Amino acid sequence: MKVLFKIIVFYLLTTPLAYASAEFNKVGEARMEYLFWDVYDAQLFTHSGDYSAGTHPVKFKLTYLRNFDAKEIVKATNEQWTHLGKSKLSAKYDTKLLSIWPDIKKGDSLTLITNEQGVSTFYHNDKKTGQIEEPEFSSDFLAIWLDENTSEAKLRKQLLGN
Repeated sequence: MKVLFKIIVFYLLTTPLAYASAEFNKVGEARMEYLFWDVYDAQLFTHSGDYSAGTHPVKFKLTYLRNFDAKEIVKATNEQWTHLGKSKLSAKYDTKLLSIWPDIKKGDSLTLITNEQGVSTFYHNDKKTGQIEEPEFSSDFLAIWLDENTSEAKLRKQLLGN
């Protein structure tokens, strides 16, 4: 009986991500490099395989090629929001992101999946870590890579499949 219960719980915990992943088609992928370091590989997915701003649902996956503390990832996020003229988002989301994002080890993935309404759910190595219910967050977060004014134009172009 305990084994059956464990199987059912495992199925319920893993099926939503597996199901959501199966529905997505890759838009593009890119490698983020800084100076001579490889930082992460990024992949963008939508149901159609095409992306336009405001598209939902969307899946955005970062596979890290180095170790990072969660604080470093939040700091980098804030720097990019400042670059985009969205510095007020730092105060709004810092605490929440620090509660959702773990420290990252080389090879770990951090994935954002939005639902049809734009609600954001984060996964660390395919395990749910938390959710941000405000639909505007997903657009602000994805803007770091996908906005026309991103600091990484080459990466944006590759993620959009160009």
